[in-house]
Amino acid sequence: MKIVSTSLRIALALAAALLVAGPAMAQTYDGDWAGALSAGGQTLRLELHLKTAGGATTGELNSLDQDTTIPVTAVKTEGGELSVLFLPINAELRAKLSPDGKTLTGAWNQGAALPLTLTKK
Repeated sequence: MKIVSTSLRIALALAAALLVAGPAMAQTYDGDWAGALSAGGQTLRLELHLKTAGGATTGELNSLDQDTTIPVTAVKTEGGELSVLFLPINAELRAKLSPDGKTLTGAWNQGAALPLTLTKK
């Protein structure tokens, strides 16, 4: 009887862990994101496009006011935070996804950290 009780406790613990981890594992940063970066007295409209296929995330950043596209060099997710690296311009976006999955809030780092919020389109 004690074996059944121990097995039941293990099964319940695993089920609880999956319930807690499920939403975190389901987080996706894929899609089209839009926001505006205030820097040096000007506001730059940005669009970030991310796509994951075969376990690898790719993307690009469009700076609409500068009419330029910057390729994503690397994407990392750790501890609920997204990190997107743009080596051609020595920049990085670090942001956290809102619980509803509609907003990325964080900072654009390119020599100095500037606040940036992106909303899923």
